[in-house]
Amino acid sequence: MAKDSQGNDLNAVPVPKGGAISFAPYAPGNILKPEDIGIKVAKVQLPAAYFTGGLIKQDGGPADESGKGDATEFFQEGYSLSKSPDLTTAVSLAEDNPNTRLLCYGTEPDENGVYHVDTLTPDRKWCAYYEEPRKNGTVYRRAGIVQVTENKPDQAERGTVKGKAVTFTWQRDPAYDGNAWIDCVYGEQPNSGNQTPTPNSGPKTS
Repeated sequence: MAKDSQGNDLNAVPVPKGGAISFAPYAPGNILKPEDIGIKVAKVQLPAAYFTGGLIKQDGGPADESGKGDATEFFQEGYSLSKSPDLTTAVSLAEDNPNTRLLCYGTEPDENGVYHVDTLTPDRKWCAYYEEPRKNGTVYRRAGIVQVTENKPDQAERGTVKGKAVTFTWQRDPAYDGNAWIDCVYGEQPNSGNQTPTPNSGPKTS
């Protein structure tokens, strides 16, 4: 569907069909470059080291949240410095497997298969790639460096999935030129972006 007379386009509304977030050890060979995920790439090919956390709970799909904190104010009115926003992505992991334990524990098991756990929010950094196919045929893509900053295991209830609500924070990192992440939308139609509105171009009100 093309834009209507008001410049609105239903086909530009992002309706996710699913999605997955993949991880790899923090290493130069696992850093994704713009040309690896850009709009000219029909299918992103991740390095072999990347893995996923498996199934995600139906009501626990990736949820982004950005918090800026308080701005720095000055004595003179009209001047302030905004805090750099932090982006977090919360995911409810449904599976309990070696990959999810590696993310949550930050360590491998010993020769007996036993994990020696110190925390559920390890300091370990990960290379991450998030992909979200959408109903309109586009695909949102994001790459960057993350750390587990919150982990809330579900309460055990008979007959229900006991997952883990894990929050990842996208970290500013030299691997991405100090940026918190890079992203793009694959499959967007040319000239589909919003244009600067002209005066009185919106609907008239009485």
